[in-house]
Amino acid sequence: MAENIYSKGTRVWIEDKDFAWISAEVSSVTKGPDDTFKLVFIDERGKETVINTTGKDIKDNKGLPPLRNPPLLETADDLATLSHLNEPSVLHTIRNRYAQHSIYTYSGIVLIAVNPFQRVTLYGPEIIQAYSGRRRGDLEPHLFAIAEDAYTAMRKEGMGQTIIVSGESGAGKTESAKFIMRYLASVNPPDSTSKSKAKFSLDDSSEIEKQILATNPILESFGNAKTTRNDNSSRFGKYIQILFDGKQRIVGARIRTYLLERSRIVFQPLTERNYHIFYQLCAGAPLKERKDLGLDMDITKFHFLKQGGSSSTPIAGVDDAEEFRATQQALSTVGISVEKQWAVFRLLAALLHLGNVKITPLRTEASLDEGDPALILATRFLGVSLAEFKKWTVKKQIITRSEKIVTSLNVTQATVVRDSVAKFVYACLFEWLVAIVNESLAGENGDAAERAEMFIGVLDIYGFEHFQKNSFEQFSINYANEKLQQEFNSHVFKLEQEEYIKEEIEWTFINFSDNQPCINVIEGKLGVLALLDEESRLPAGSDASFLQKLNNQFFAKPDYKEVYKKPRFGNSAFTIAHYALDVTYEVEGFLEKNRDTVPDEHMTLLAATKNTFLKEVLDAALNSTREAKIPDSPHPASPAFSESGSTGSRRSSVIPDPGRLSFIAQSSSGGTGSKRPGATNKKPTQGSIFKASLITLMDTLSVTNVHYIRCIKPNEQKKPWEFQPQQVLGQLRACGILETIRISCAGYPTRWVYEEFAERSVVRCHAQE
Repeated sequence: MAENIYSKGTRVWIEDKDFAWISAEVSSVTKGPDDTFKLVFIDERGKETVINTTGKDIKDNKGLPPLRNPPLLETADDLATLSHLNEPSVLHTIRNRYAQHSIYTYSGIVLIAVNPFQRVTLYGPEIIQAYSGRRRGDLEPHLFAIAEDAYTAMRKEGMGQTIIVSGESGAGKTESAKFIMRYLASVNPPDSTSKSKAKFSLDDSSEIEKQILATNPILESFGNAKTTRNDNSSRFGKYIQILFDGKQRIVGARIRTYLLERSRIVFQPLTERNYHIFYQLCAGAPLKERKDLGLDMDITKFHFLKQGGSSSTPIAGVDDAEEFRATQQALSTVGISVEKQWAVFRLLAALLHLGNVKITPLRTEASLDEGDPALILATRFLGVSLAEFKKWTVKKQIITRSEKIVTSLNVTQATVVRDSVAKFVYACLFEWLVAIVNESLAGENGDAAERAEMFIGVLDIYGFEHFQKNSFEQFSINYANEKLQQEFNSHVFKLEQEEYIKEEIEWTFINFSDNQPCINVIEGKLGVLALLDEESRLPAGSDASFLQKLNNQFFAKPDYKEVYKKPRFGNSAFTIAHYALDVTYEVEGFLEKNRDTVPDEHMTLLAATKNTFLKEVLDAALNSTREAKIPDSPHPASPAFSESGSTGSRRSSVIPDPGRLSFIAQSSSGGTGSKRPGATNKKPTQGSIFKASLITLMDTLSVTNVHYIRCIKPNEQKKPWEFQPQQVLGQLRACGILETIRISCAGYPTRWVYEEFAERSVVRCHAQE
């Protein structure tokens, strides 16, 4: 009978605004007329809840509290084995395991990793040795089990593998990705003469393996920063491909980066820092070099470093001077000479001085003082003319069909120009650094790509973001997560269907709710990105006009009403219904961040620099854009990894390049010579570059076998072993764990291998059976 499902004593979950879900028990069941029932529940705090329902609703599980699992299963290491697979049971199991200091839990093909906010002894050589060669499920859930899964699948199937590590800022993505890379660099190939399955120290590693591990401190120093949520937050996404030959030996690697947060160079919110490297340089540079570069250990003397306030630095437990030495060592490991390193640091010092350049307001225009020490040092280190730099920071030139018109800028406009130069130079430097690292990872003769026959990629990418105020950066990040979530859903669903076919189970193929409508609104022919680009290219374009176009295109139209919404209050924002939750974006700054361009006059000035290293940096960065043109095709050509070797296509078919067009959205001409007077500005925008790179990345993922690690941040205060249910539940929803459960529940969610099923059910069988 239907009412037996909710008989007296049955344990269930009741929703709670503080704890998300709390346990309750059926205290009484009263049957009424016409198949009606009155169910009374008492929760763990003694509060009574009454639900009036029907036998049919009980049978269909409609509008009733989710059932709780037996205690035996409430610390299960794989959520797929739960008898009752529902949201509260998933949350409770993860919480129980975390309380036992088990930070890893499987959810089918996904590994859930909850940040302990404390160093744990789970990653030493002996642990690597234990997981090497073992099947998943033989040991406790672990990052290394996923890495071993990927390594074994690559070896047996000869197919590229990708491990996607995602989660919100502070969830532990970067650390997880580092441990995976350490595992892959430590495991000995099957035909190794070593008796050990893993290398017990870095000394046993090859030069290329050491260089791969050295990329972490470099990219962290130049691409990570302290934020309110995380002391070591990656402010860019990266995809690292580790390349193997036919004998599963590492022969090289390559790195592709995505969407560096350029705005952090010139502005940091309260309690946050700029990129680590600036603080390392100020703290760690020897006295003579510090004096030569005009630096100071007191970071409050630099506008680009002090905006986070006195509580932003130093970071507890971090010695910036010691980190500077580690960064220098890593730069040396990947082949950057000490002389070249100081050329890098000289450029960083130039940016700090650029931030201190005083822009003074006059009646109708802005002014720079030629005697400003910061201006003198900045232009000297950049190798550009002080007079020209001064002129084109406070003036702008408009080219018409018949003449050139020079007009004055006000203080706000001049500050934007100054800051745009700083952001551009740093972005170019970051691009150059990645290019140099890739050169060092290309093998002794630069032929790693030709020798490689298989690869494992590790994608460490920003998770879904939702703040009190969301802007262009959050929009781009959430767009990337929509694309990844779509790939995740289709992959999980495909595996689900394949499982039923393999088991010869008859079932109806269901359609899961796809997030394609949301993606269409963002990247469609007349989507948000297209309208943003259109408005960005208009001389008189504005954020307000962009928002008006969005409302005209999407608001209240039947095809879009579920995805695009107008906030109840205000007229300066729009809301997108993402797969995780609705996010409201403030349009202020969208156009400026999408354009993010340096005036042509400053580009000409930088192109003529007398600083040979800056010239090298600009050439490397601008060349990586393929002359910074976004092709009409939705699948742009990727920068070639290696120009050497044969022109055979083996590498391109075996090792797809997840490369992206550079985020340096500038004309490679470095000036205005090639631009026809009065022509439309066709420089690529940040949005179009990111869209193209994302499409290329998704193409790479589609031809690999994908493994998933979802990192969870258990509390906002970064306290060890503290679990806040509401916060974790929000992340489980945002990272797709609950979506996979929904897909599983649409089919047959309870699974047992035959032996376990027989053991559990034998007591019900007749003795003769």
